[in-house]
Amino acid sequence: MRKLLVALGLCSIALIAGLFVPQVQPNALVSPVFGQISIADNLWLPEVRASEESGPTLTARSAFFVDTQTAQVLFEKNSHLRLPIASLAKIMTVIVTLENKKFTDQVSISNRAAEMEPDKMLLIGGESLSVEELLDGVFLVSANDAAEALAEAVTGQRDDFIPLMNLKAKQLGMKDTLFINPTGLEEDGAEQFSSAYDVALMSRFAIQKWPHLVDISSREHILFDKTPTHQDYDLYSGINLLSTYPGVVGFKTGFTPEAGLTLVTLARKQGKEVLGVLLGSTNRRDDARTLLDYSFTKLSIQ
Repeated sequence: MRKLLVALGLCSIALIAGLFVPQVQPNALVSPVFGQISIADNLWLPEVRASEESGPTLTARSAFFVDTQTAQVLFEKNSHLRLPIASLAKIMTVIVTLENKKFTDQVSISNRAAEMEPDKMLLIGGESLSVEELLDGVFLVSANDAAEALAEAVTGQRDDFIPLMNLKAKQLGMKDTLFINPTGLEEDGAEQFSSAYDVALMSRFAIQKWPHLVDISSREHILFDKTPTHQDYDLYSGINLLSTYPGVVGFKTGFTPEAGLTLVTLARKQGKEVLGVLLGSTNRRDDARTLLDYSFTKLSIQ
């Protein structure tokens, strides 16, 4: 009996001690800022199959259009080709920001962020704007100053934000992506790339988790009145498909000389939702219109 009691006592001690041992998740990623990050359980990975159809002729080097509800691939061209994506990188900046901040949180603008070029809201160092107001700048005018301010707001130091972008890319199954900054701008001697397929993964994730981003990206114009914490802002969207293609509701444009014209477009018709990505285009509006027509026709929607 004495031996049995001792054994039970040792088991109890071991059990109690076990409660205080950190449980390491086998599929976890480790962030230098926030520690362990779990791999997503609901990865959305459309299957790209070789098609016998030649499909439309495009100026874009790469394209990927998909039904977001069924994951049916409607069109693809070089969808895993690694290319610069310009300001589409800001979609990941938005994702990491919203996983750590609320839309209503206030962000203090540093002089460093305010000095970012070329596309910008014309933020002033020392101002304070809400996360949502900065997101308006990101989506409507692709503001680099706003993207940099958001990165600083999350981690304090902009350089600590970049690893979080790449960790999230791995979490979402983005195998052909590397971020080097929150804006998508090229940097001398540094490589930054993604693929049309990977951009679709991150865009769909953002849209599903924060539907309000569609509302933001669908705004053709917004005016912020002057407040005690910031000047007035008058912003117009660069997504001209909003007013020229029925059903388009956003989402993000980009351009650099190296990347060419890039685009994520989101369109809804008759209960169907099509997400499209174009990289390396010289005429993204016509490319997008052509592929949206093609995609909705495949879905038997006129």
